[in-house]
Amino acid sequence: MFGWFGKKNKPTQSAAKPAGNRKVGLDDASVPEAVVAYAIGDIHGRADLLEQKLTKILADPVKEGQKKTIIYLGDLVDRGLKSRQVIDLILNHEDQGIDQVWLMGNHEEFMVRFLDDAPNSLEWLTYGGAETLLSYNVSVAAGAFNAEKAIKVSEDLNAAMQAAGHDRFFTRFRDSFELGDYLFVHAGIDPERQIAGQGPEILRWIREPFLSFSGALPKVVVHGHTVTEEPTVRNHRIGLDTGAYYSNKLTCLRLEGRDYRFV
Repeated sequence: MFGWFGKKNKPTQSAAKPAGNRKVGLDDASVPEAVVAYAIGDIHGRADLLEQKLTKILADPVKEGQKKTIIYLGDLVDRGLKSRQVIDLILNHEDQGIDQVWLMGNHEEFMVRFLDDAPNSLEWLTYGGAETLLSYNVSVAAGAFNAEKAIKVSEDLNAAMQAAGHDRFFTRFRDSFELGDYLFVHAGIDPERQIAGQGPEILRWIREPFLSFSGALPKVVVHGHTVTEEPTVRNHRIGLDTGAYYSNKLTCLRLEGRDYRFV
Protein backbone atom coordinates (compact mmCIF):
# COMPACT_ATOMS: atom_id res chain seq x y z
CA MET A 1 0.00 0.00 0.00
CA PHE A 2 1.22 3.45 -0.86
CA GLY A 3 1.58 5.83 2.10
CA TRP A 4 0.45 9.36 2.55
CA PHE A 5 2.19 11.99 0.50
CA GLY A 6 -0.70 14.32 -0.19
CA LYS A 7 -1.70 17.60 1.35
CA LYS A 8 -2.11 17.59 5.13
CA ASN A 9 -3.19 19.91 7.91
CA LYS A 10 -4.93 22.30 5.55
CA PRO A 11 -8.45 23.53 6.22
CA THR A 12 -11.13 21.63 4.35
CA GLN A 13 -13.43 23.76 2.28
CA SER A 14 -16.36 23.23 -0.04
CA ALA A 15 -15.21 23.00 -3.62
CA ALA A 16 -16.77 25.26 -6.21
CA LYS A 17 -16.43 24.92 -9.94
CA PRO A 18 -13.66 27.08 -11.37
CA ALA A 19 -15.07 30.12 -13.13
CA GLY A 20 -13.89 31.89 -16.22
CA ASN A 21 -10.22 31.33 -16.99
CA ARG A 22 -9.31 30.27 -13.48
CA LYS A 23 -6.73 27.48 -13.25
CA VAL A 24 -6.37 25.08 -10.35
CA GLY A 25 -3.41 23.02 -9.18
CA LEU A 26 -3.16 19.96 -7.00
CA ASP A 27 -2.12 21.99 -3.95
CA ASP A 28 -5.39 23.92 -4.08
CA ALA A 29 -7.78 21.30 -5.46
CA SER A 30 -10.53 19.91 -3.25
CA VAL A 31 -13.67 17.83 -3.29
CA PRO A 32 -16.90 18.74 -1.44
CA GLU A 33 -16.87 18.14 2.31
CA ALA A 34 -19.73 15.64 2.12
CA VAL A 35 -17.87 13.30 -0.25
CA VAL A 36 -14.92 10.95 0.03
CA ALA A 37 -13.95 9.88 -3.48
CA TYR A 38 -12.04 6.80 -4.60
CA ALA A 39 -10.76 6.70 -8.19
CA ILE A 40 -9.65 3.29 -9.46
CA GLY A 41 -7.31 2.88 -12.42
CA ASP A 42 -7.50 0.42 -15.32
CA ILE A 43 -8.62 -2.97 -13.98
CA HIS A 44 -8.44 -5.04 -17.19
CA GLY A 45 -10.20 -8.13 -15.94
CA ARG A 46 -8.37 -8.43 -12.61
CA ALA A 47 -11.40 -9.13 -10.43
CA ASP A 48 -9.14 -10.42 -7.66
CA LEU A 49 -7.36 -7.07 -7.32
CA LEU A 50 -10.61 -5.12 -7.54
CA GLU A 51 -12.15 -7.20 -4.78
CA GLN A 52 -9.21 -6.36 -2.52
CA LYS A 53 -9.62 -2.64 -3.20
CA LEU A 54 -13.36 -2.69 -2.64
CA THR A 55 -12.86 -4.44 0.69
CA LYS A 56 -10.49 -1.65 1.75
CA ILE A 57 -12.87 1.04 0.56
CA LEU A 58 -15.80 -0.47 2.46
CA ALA A 59 -13.71 -0.65 5.62
CA ASP A 60 -12.27 2.85 5.23
CA PRO A 61 -13.66 5.09 8.03
CA VAL A 62 -15.24 8.40 7.03
CA LYS A 63 -16.81 11.20 9.02
CA GLU A 64 -20.47 11.29 9.91
CA GLY A 65 -22.45 12.72 7.02
CA GLN A 66 -19.84 11.85 4.39
CA LYS A 67 -20.77 9.67 1.41
CA LYS A 68 -18.31 7.45 -0.43
CA THR A 69 -18.12 7.72 -4.23
CA ILE A 70 -16.13 5.29 -6.38
CA ILE A 71 -15.07 6.36 -9.86
CA TYR A 72 -13.87 3.61 -12.19
CA LEU A 73 -11.65 5.19 -14.85
CA GLY A 74 -12.43 2.73 -17.63
CA ASP A 75 -10.76 -0.29 -19.20
CA LEU A 76 -12.54 -2.59 -16.80
CA VAL A 77 -12.46 -5.38 -19.38
CA ASP A 78 -9.96 -7.23 -21.63
CA ARG A 79 -6.46 -8.66 -21.15
CA GLY A 80 -7.13 -10.21 -17.73
CA LEU A 81 -9.22 -13.36 -17.54
CA LYS A 82 -12.14 -12.15 -15.40
CA SER A 83 -13.82 -9.23 -17.09
CA ARG A 84 -17.32 -10.60 -16.42
CA GLN A 85 -16.46 -11.01 -12.75
CA VAL A 86 -15.22 -7.40 -12.59
CA ILE A 87 -18.61 -6.16 -13.74
CA ASP A 88 -20.35 -8.52 -11.32
CA LEU A 89 -18.33 -7.07 -8.45
CA ILE A 90 -19.25 -3.52 -9.34
CA LEU A 91 -22.93 -4.34 -9.67
CA ASN A 92 -22.86 -6.27 -6.39
CA HIS A 93 -21.73 -3.10 -4.64
CA GLU A 94 -24.65 -1.04 -5.87
CA ASP A 95 -26.52 -1.75 -2.65
CA GLN A 96 -23.63 -1.02 -0.29
CA GLY A 97 -24.52 2.62 0.34
CA ILE A 98 -21.80 3.79 -2.05
CA ASP A 99 -22.23 5.92 -5.15
CA GLN A 100 -20.49 4.43 -8.18
CA VAL A 101 -19.57 5.99 -11.52
CA TRP A 102 -17.93 4.10 -14.35
CA LEU A 103 -16.26 5.74 -17.33
CA MET A 104 -15.93 4.21 -20.76
CA GLY A 105 -12.36 3.46 -21.77
CA ASN A 106 -11.05 2.60 -25.20
CA HIS A 107 -11.38 -1.12 -24.42
CA GLU A 108 -15.08 -0.80 -23.61
CA GLU A 109 -15.36 1.10 -26.88
CA PHE A 110 -13.69 -1.83 -28.68
CA MET A 111 -16.17 -4.22 -27.06
CA VAL A 112 -19.22 -2.13 -28.00
CA ARG A 113 -17.98 -1.87 -31.58
CA PHE A 114 -17.65 -5.65 -31.74
CA LEU A 115 -21.20 -6.12 -30.42
CA ASP A 116 -22.51 -3.65 -33.01
CA ASP A 117 -20.41 -4.64 -36.03
CA ALA A 118 -18.37 -7.75 -35.38
CA PRO A 119 -17.04 -8.40 -38.93
CA ASN A 120 -15.42 -4.95 -39.01
CA SER A 121 -14.23 -4.96 -35.39
CA LEU A 122 -12.08 -8.08 -35.19
CA GLU A 123 -9.10 -6.11 -33.87
CA TRP A 124 -10.78 -6.23 -30.45
CA LEU A 125 -9.91 -9.92 -30.16
CA THR A 126 -6.19 -9.14 -30.41
CA TYR A 127 -6.36 -6.35 -27.82
CA GLY A 128 -7.69 -8.51 -25.02
CA GLY A 129 -11.17 -9.26 -26.30
CA ALA A 130 -10.46 -12.97 -26.55
CA GLU A 131 -9.93 -13.09 -22.79
CA THR A 132 -13.21 -11.22 -22.25
CA LEU A 133 -15.05 -13.78 -24.38
CA LEU A 134 -13.60 -16.57 -22.22
CA SER A 135 -14.86 -14.86 -19.08
CA TYR A 136 -18.39 -15.03 -20.53
CA ASN A 137 -17.88 -18.65 -21.60
CA VAL A 138 -18.23 -17.67 -25.24
CA SER A 139 -16.26 -19.98 -27.51
CA VAL A 140 -14.97 -19.43 -31.03
CA ALA A 141 -15.36 -22.31 -33.48
CA ALA A 142 -12.17 -23.76 -34.91
CA GLY A 143 -10.98 -22.78 -38.35
CA ALA A 144 -10.72 -19.52 -40.25
CA PHE A 145 -12.44 -16.64 -38.50
CA ASN A 146 -14.84 -15.20 -41.06
CA ALA A 147 -17.69 -12.71 -40.94
CA GLU A 148 -20.28 -15.39 -40.24
CA LYS A 149 -18.36 -16.66 -37.22
CA ALA A 150 -17.77 -13.13 -35.97
CA ILE A 151 -21.50 -12.39 -36.03
CA LYS A 152 -22.24 -15.65 -34.18
CA VAL A 153 -19.68 -14.81 -31.49
CA SER A 154 -21.10 -11.30 -31.02
CA GLU A 155 -24.61 -12.74 -30.72
CA ASP A 156 -23.43 -15.26 -28.14
CA LEU A 157 -21.64 -12.52 -26.19
CA ASN A 158 -24.70 -10.30 -26.25
CA ALA A 159 -26.86 -13.17 -24.97
CA ALA A 160 -24.37 -13.93 -22.19
CA MET A 161 -24.28 -10.27 -21.17
CA GLN A 162 -28.05 -10.06 -21.05
CA ALA A 163 -28.25 -13.24 -18.97
CA ALA A 164 -25.74 -11.72 -16.51
CA GLY A 165 -27.56 -8.38 -16.40
CA HIS A 166 -24.58 -6.63 -17.93
CA ASP A 167 -26.46 -5.03 -20.79
CA ARG A 168 -27.84 -2.45 -18.32
CA PHE A 169 -24.30 -1.92 -16.99
CA PHE A 170 -23.13 -0.75 -20.41
CA THR A 171 -25.94 1.79 -20.69
CA ARG A 172 -24.55 3.63 -17.65
CA PHE A 173 -21.05 4.35 -18.91
CA ARG A 174 -20.02 7.99 -18.92
CA ASP A 175 -17.21 9.78 -20.73
CA SER A 176 -16.25 12.06 -17.85
CA PHE A 177 -17.17 12.98 -14.28
CA GLU A 178 -16.55 16.20 -12.37
CA LEU A 179 -16.27 16.46 -8.62
CA GLY A 180 -15.15 19.72 -7.05
CA ASP A 181 -11.86 20.77 -8.61
CA TYR A 182 -11.27 17.35 -10.21
CA LEU A 183 -12.15 15.99 -13.64
CA PHE A 184 -12.14 12.20 -14.07
CA VAL A 185 -11.64 10.79 -17.57
CA HIS A 186 -10.18 7.63 -19.03
CA ALA A 187 -7.25 8.91 -21.10
CA GLY A 188 -6.96 12.65 -20.61
CA ILE A 189 -7.97 15.88 -22.31
CA ASP A 190 -6.59 18.14 -24.99
CA PRO A 191 -4.99 20.91 -22.88
CA GLU A 192 -5.19 23.32 -25.79
CA ARG A 193 -9.00 23.20 -25.90
CA GLN A 194 -11.84 24.04 -23.56
CA ILE A 195 -12.86 21.06 -21.42
CA ALA A 196 -16.49 21.38 -22.40
CA GLY A 197 -17.19 19.68 -25.71
CA GLN A 198 -14.16 17.40 -25.87
CA GLY A 199 -15.49 14.22 -27.43
CA PRO A 200 -14.94 10.50 -26.78
CA GLU A 201 -12.11 10.28 -29.31
CA ILE A 202 -10.10 12.57 -27.01
CA LEU A 203 -11.33 11.50 -23.58
CA ARG A 204 -10.86 7.76 -24.29
CA TRP A 205 -7.75 7.79 -26.47
CA ILE A 206 -5.50 10.84 -26.10
CA ARG A 207 -1.87 10.63 -25.06
CA GLU A 208 -0.24 13.70 -26.59
CA PRO A 209 -0.20 16.62 -26.12
CA PHE A 210 -1.79 15.77 -22.77
CA LEU A 211 1.01 13.67 -21.24
CA SER A 212 3.79 16.15 -21.95
CA PHE A 213 1.77 19.22 -20.99
CA SER A 214 3.19 20.99 -17.94
CA GLY A 215 0.95 24.01 -17.46
CA ALA A 216 -2.17 24.61 -15.38
CA LEU A 217 -5.71 23.51 -16.22
CA PRO A 218 -9.20 24.49 -15.00
CA LYS A 219 -9.44 21.10 -13.25
CA VAL A 220 -6.95 18.56 -11.95
CA VAL A 221 -7.39 15.64 -14.32
CA VAL A 222 -7.48 12.10 -12.87
CA HIS A 223 -6.97 9.52 -15.59
CA GLY A 224 -5.79 6.06 -16.58
CA HIS A 225 -4.95 4.66 -20.05
CA THR A 226 -1.18 5.23 -20.02
CA VAL A 227 0.72 2.65 -17.96
CA THR A 228 3.40 3.72 -15.51
CA GLU A 229 5.16 1.71 -12.81
CA GLU A 230 3.90 4.02 -10.07
CA PRO A 231 1.04 6.54 -10.03
CA THR A 232 1.93 9.74 -11.85
CA VAL A 233 1.39 12.86 -9.76
CA ARG A 234 1.70 16.27 -11.41
CA ASN A 235 0.28 19.64 -10.44
CA HIS A 236 -2.40 19.35 -13.14
CA ARG A 237 -3.01 15.58 -13.38
CA ILE A 238 -2.82 12.24 -11.58
CA GLY A 239 -2.36 9.06 -13.66
CA LEU A 240 -3.56 5.80 -12.12
CA ASP A 241 -2.90 3.07 -14.70
CA THR A 242 -0.19 0.86 -13.17
CA GLY A 243 -0.72 -2.10 -15.51
CA ALA A 244 -2.79 -4.22 -13.13
CA TYR A 245 -3.29 -7.12 -15.52
CA TYR A 246 0.44 -7.95 -15.57
CA SER A 247 1.93 -5.99 -12.64
CA ASN A 248 -0.56 -7.24 -10.03
CA LYS A 249 -0.82 -3.61 -8.88
CA LEU A 250 -4.20 -1.89 -9.07
CA THR A 251 -4.06 1.75 -7.99
CA CYS A 252 -6.79 3.58 -6.09
CA LEU A 253 -6.67 7.30 -5.30
CA ARG A 254 -8.55 8.57 -2.22
CA LEU A 255 -9.70 12.20 -2.17
CA GLU A 256 -11.09 13.94 0.90
CA GLY A 257 -11.29 17.71 1.16
CA ARG A 258 -7.88 18.96 0.02
CA ASP A 259 -6.04 15.74 0.88
CA TYR A 260 -5.16 12.82 -1.35
CA ARG A 261 -3.49 9.46 -0.83
CA PHE A 262 -3.32 6.02 -2.41
CA VAL A 263 -4.99 3.02 -0.85
